[in-house]
Amino acid sequence: MEKQKQVRRTKRIEVRFGVNHPSQLGFTIDVSEAGLFVKTTAIYPAKTLRVLEMRLPDREGFSLRGYVTWAMRIPPALARHLRKAEMGIELINPPQEYLTFVRGLFPALV
Repeated sequence: MEKQKQVRRTKRIEVRFGVNHPSQLGFTIDVSEAGLFVKTTAIYPAKTLRVLEMRLPDREGFSLRGYVTWAMRIPPALARHLRKAEMGIELINPPQEYLTFVRGLFPALV
């Protein structure tokens, strides 16, 4: 995911994720057609595949898959104060529902 070429939009959405089952909780900070920036206490190493579940307001939930592209872990004692535990996820073939949602955040680009 090339940060300079991806149009991102700040949007806070609950997202669940995990290895085989989306059991961990996080919240998006921003979204793009290619990926998500997630704030969470459950950080996974870069290059690991994750399954995600996202439920948008007034819509059905849907599943996503993606690779962790980077992660920043803060020691647990500091994470509560700094709130800097986060990771970037590059999506693999995002479903049309997700793409439609993201494109709707950018009316001038549709």
